Amino acid sequence: MLKKILLLLCLNIGIFNLSNASSELPVLSGVGGNFSAVDMHNNPMQMNDYKGKVVILGFGYTNCADICPFTLGYLKQLYEQLPDYAQKQLQIMFVTVDPEYDTPAHLKNFISHFNQKFVGITGTRAQIDNIVQLFKARYTQIGGNVDVENIRRVVQKQTTDKSKVRLYNHSVTLYLIDQDGEVRHIGYTGTPKAEFSAHILSLMNVPIKTDKFRMKQGASNARSTAAYGEITNLADTDDILLSISSTIAKRTELHETQIIDGFAKMVHRPNRAFTAKETLILKPMSYHVMFMGLKQPVHELKTIDIVLHFKNAGKIPVRINLER
Repeated sequence: MLKKILLLLCLNIGIFNLSNASSELPVLSGVGGNFSAVDMHNNPMQMNDYKGKVVILGFGYTNCADICPFTLGYLKQLYEQLPDYAQKQLQIMFVTVDPEYDTPAHLKNFISHFNQKFVGITGTRAQIDNIVQLFKARYTQIGGNVDVENIRRVVQKQTTDKSKVRLYNHSVTLYLIDQDGEVRHIGYTGTPKAEFSAHILSLMNVPIKTDKFRMKQGASNARSTAAYGEITNLADTDDILLSISSTIAKRTELHETQIIDGFAKMVHRPNRAFTAKETLILKPMSYHVMFMGLKQPVHELKTIDIVLHFKNAGKIPVRINLER
């Protein structure tokens, strides 16, 4: 019986249509809102405390055998794949549906197993029920009380209490909330990470904009190649492009073509400063991204990924389209 209960544990009973992958995310009226609870640091909190950040909110509990660890693992991967600037603007929030068992200290230990920057939310049963109602979520107790020692858990609670624990069915939808506290998208662990990331980034302030990046496919035996495009510092403060990295070349650098003694010479430009609102146009006989020591032929590739490393904005990924 216990095995059957664990297999049923945490089944999704969300009620939303998750098929909309539109790049425009309208406000989902009637879902979400401000609430009061207790965070995993045992501090009183309100949802409004997180205005100014994009939030991903989900429900679960620490004795969840399968789905909750899988969901938090998915969120960990999603978070780590985001650019640095996006990580700074994002807060991932896990709300327990078992506040009697999930004390702040235990919840903190559980959440930290996945990422210490995530935040766990607990409180009274009335506070949790209010959050569940606000987000149109659901949870139900299933199977009756179970010996805690018979449950497969990510983190064991630091206690001598050997009492029974409850198992729950609960919504596993993930709510994407904008910087004003409005729910803008409903996702789940089946949402492709690239799609979910695009939704997250669409709600954020982007410090660096890249546009029109392109490069020639070139000859099959080419040992080097160059890419062109535009890089704009959208921030109100200066920044510095420290370096560029890629997986297809031994060295990937920002170069500038200069005429020296009547000859065109490529000069490496590390630590290139960008003033606020400046746009740098990369074009032939000027600035360009140079790939040297190609590790594989690029003549058959359609795209190449690089990462711009800025001092303030952090890592900015760029996908370059290859032209024949």
